[in-house]
Amino acid sequence: MFRNRKGLLIALVIALLVVANLFSPFKVTTIHIELAAEPIAHIGGWAITNTLLSSWVAGILLIIVALTVRRKLVDAPAALSLQNVVETILETLHNFMQNMVGPNARAFLPLVSTFFLFILITNWFSMLPGVGSLGIWRMEGEERVFVPLFRGATSDLNTTIALAACSVISIQVYGIRFRGFGKYMGHFVPLERVVAFIRALFKGQVKIGLLLGGILDMFIGLLEIFEEMTKILSFSFRLFGNIFGGEVLLLVMAYLAPFVISIPFMILELFAGFIQAFIFATLTTAFLGRAAASHDHVPAAEEEAHPVPAPSPQTALPSSSKGV
Repeated sequence: MFRNRKGLLIALVIALLVVANLFSPFKVTTIHIELAAEPIAHIGGWAITNTLLSSWVAGILLIIVALTVRRKLVDAPAALSLQNVVETILETLHNFMQNMVGPNARAFLPLVSTFFLFILITNWFSMLPGVGSLGIWRMEGEERVFVPLFRGATSDLNTTIALAACSVISIQVYGIRFRGFGKYMGHFVPLERVVAFIRALFKGQVKIGLLLGGILDMFIGLLEIFEEMTKILSFSFRLFGNIFGGEVLLLVMAYLAPFVISIPFMILELFAGFIQAFIFATLTTAFLGRAAASHDHVPAAEEEAHPVPAPSPQTALPSSSKGV
């Protein structure tokens, strides 16, 4: 009897969902996809777009959370307290970074955690009710156009390029800080070879090998500079493409069947938003570790291949030995 009632209840729910998809007054009837962010206000000659407004909300939320946690710091926070949640996130991220860059993880944590949390909040912010559906109507020529007040910030290419530029510039700053200006810039321009070439040129002792080596080093340096520039493109377009594509997918699903198909895709987009924030943070950590790594120390692989021998039994003395 119970099984029959349960089956009838499931069938009734499915039937109601089908009817809601066919005859609901809240069903999406038209799809309007706008690639560029829409301006909602102007301050002087500066346009305030809906994606910029969303990024402000995400930034303000992060600042409020940080100030709240800092103001009420305790040694033993409750299990479900805000401080415990924030500490768990940062500790997990720090442990993951430590496996990649070792002791430098503590220095990189403020930057990487800011990228991760900001991108995660902006990605998930676009999933909230009202984002994309609350807005204003305005006339553009003879056409009445709906402009949403909020839109996912990372669905705007301007936002992702700004994040990517901040990441790449920070990588250069940390590289100079950890390795020094001369050594780090030698990664792009081999200063020692340039100085040697100039000295040989003044002495009239320029050799073919030295000249060819200088040309090769210059070519490699240009490739390194080009690689740093392409990081901005790869960072920005990867994040923008995935988030914008997810928003378009949800819009299409809402048009087809909002009460059935949209829910699994919304869960999928929540996971995708987390993955994109995690990938951005991981790549930034990896490039920071590469930029800050000194090539003067012995690599870990060589240290494992040639371990320091343990002291022999004849030389090892017990720590608490006494005369017999």
